[in-house]
Amino acid sequence: MAAPSQRLAILVLVLLVAESGAAPPLPPEELAAIHRAAGLQARDGGHYREGCATPLKPQAEVLDLDGDGRPEVLLYLASSRCFAESLGGNVALFVKDAQGRWVERLGYVPGIEVIVQPTANAGLPDLGVANPGGCMPIYRWDGTRYAHLSQKALQPGGCQFRQ
Repeated sequence: MAAPSQRLAILVLVLLVAESGAAPPLPPEELAAIHRAAGLQARDGGHYREGCATPLKPQAEVLDLDGDGRPEVLLYLASSRCFAESLGGNVALFVKDAQGRWVERLGYVPGIEVIVQPTANAGLPDLGVANPGGCMPIYRWDGTRYAHLSQKALQPGGCQFRQ
């Protein structure tokens, strides 16, 4: 049995994870399923997309955006010529559908960080996708996927030339 100080440390860690909206890490087989759903193929120590010779380095961030206890996963891919717009990288959001399959719900949008917004729709928070340039696109859940809602300037004039 763990000592009282160890139990307290574990409890604090669990509470911090729960409060942050983060979820526990995914088992390797779930991460592999997300990579397959993303169209990534593991070979030669890297991950590749069909028709692209550049190895990608996917990084997963596990969240619980709607607080239902089931994970949503942000998949970050480093900047690559495999994507039309890749200022700094691309990000996609994967959720499990009713059949238990991982499906993409954001698109491989250019971005380096996803920032959960204080606004929401249908129980899911709006998502800001930060990228170089000072203008952060905001995406809102439309019932089936996250769709572009607006732009948010991160610095004065940051969205001046964006639609």
